[in-house]
Amino acid sequence: MAFADLPPSVQAEYQRIGREREIASRQADRDQWLALLRVCVEMVAWTVAGLVLAGFAFRVTDPQIGMILLYAGMAVNVAGVTYAIASAYIRGERRGDW
Repeated sequence: MAFADLPPSVQAEYQRIGREREIASRQADRDQWLALLRVCVEMVAWTVAGLVLAGFAFRVTDPQIGMILLYAGMAVNVAGVTYAIASAYIRGERRGDW
């Protein structure tokens, strides 16, 4: 049975369902792109924060304080990026992405 053979009321209902699914699909795609953009911005922000902190290591004259700042910058970078990825995963689970 072809779509054209269906009664007009059934055709209209199928078309309405198709439009609703298309709108829902576009909204879900938009939400996923916004979530990806958000996690990318968070990762860049944590990386910049770590670089700024590690950059101070090259401005101090005491080698011990310099190493502390360098390792602190690396820790901020790694911990921040890890947090951004983990929080994105949790938000994706709550949204039902996977």
